[in-house]
Amino acid sequence: MAARRITAAVIGVGGNVSQGIVKALRRSSLDCRIIGLDLSADQAGLYFCDAGWITPRAEDPAFLPRLEQICRAESVDIILTGCEPVLDALADRRQEVEQRTGALFPVAPPETYWTVRDKWTLSEWMRGQGLPTARAALSEDRQALDRLRADCGFPLLAKPRRGGGSRGLLVLQDEADLDYVARKSRYVVEEMLRPAGGEYTIGCFNDRNGNPVEMILLRRELHLGTTYRAWVDDHPDVREMAARICNALRIPGPCNLQLLLSDRGPVCFEINPRFSGTTAIRAAFGFNDVEALVRERVLGEPPRLSRIREGIALRYWNELYPAPEPRKALNELGRFNESNGAGRGHIGSEGISS
Repeated sequence: MAARRITAAVIGVGGNVSQGIVKALRRSSLDCRIIGLDLSADQAGLYFCDAGWITPRAEDPAFLPRLEQICRAESVDIILTGCEPVLDALADRRQEVEQRTGALFPVAPPETYWTVRDKWTLSEWMRGQGLPTARAALSEDRQALDRLRADCGFPLLAKPRRGGGSRGLLVLQDEADLDYVARKSRYVVEEMLRPAGGEYTIGCFNDRNGNPVEMILLRRELHLGTTYRAWVDDHPDVREMAARICNALRIPGPCNLQLLLSDRGPVCFEINPRFSGTTAIRAAFGFNDVEALVRERVLGEPPRLSRIREGIALRYWNELYPAPEPRKALNELGRFNESNGAGRGHIGSEGISS
């Protein structure tokens, strides 16, 4: 019997995480038609998809009706995204999204999503679970800031409570820097952990009931807040700590942990309850958690992922040159597909379409 063809809508394909989802789908053994969604025609990821649609921002009241229109028109089976503004807007509305669109929308349970999305509540949760975490204080609590400075000294790290990719990250070197952060709201100030073995990004996958399936450990170097070089490094202490966290969180589907191997051992400093920026790298190494999720949720198959023990990824810039027909269709009609834009409309680019 021929394999069932699946239609997946991927939101935010102008961003690297959702582009990684597209790459993983292209690498998979699934018979998959990909519908790309983004804010304008000038988003590279649209042109690696079989069809593309323009949408409002996720917080716009018009977004959900547009998503419903797209999913009904394209007979979408599952909606995927790694775009944080989209997940923030829809994390509490999964059932409504699924009812209106007729498509599955896998997202972490709201209580867990918001706990780990906020760096302060994540830190408090870690402490409550008996897991190691950096000592921290809120920017609004001057007495706690002074205690942190007295206990840990400078430098200290200051981060927005929500955010990622090193956006808004500040290194505090002295009292003047601390005074500056104390005037800001919704920042967390943390001790500066001393590295002893590098930074790790870990892709974890749990089944629909939150039971751990497998994980992949990548030691990494960053550039502009994202992974630039990555080496598979199945460090036993890092794996053990990641397993403790996953067993405590039990997030169904994909989850990304970021840990520092410090002089106190592995310490987790960020959790993303979603696909992450190394999704495409993981898939290239044979750990395709996008395929595992689609097979479990759409096809009803038990998720299977292998333990990966070696591999290296080096990132580089690339260019894409959109073909005129699909771009014109996006600008004039707000969509393109095989009938009005030829689909996958690009000239002279490598990478996602492999």
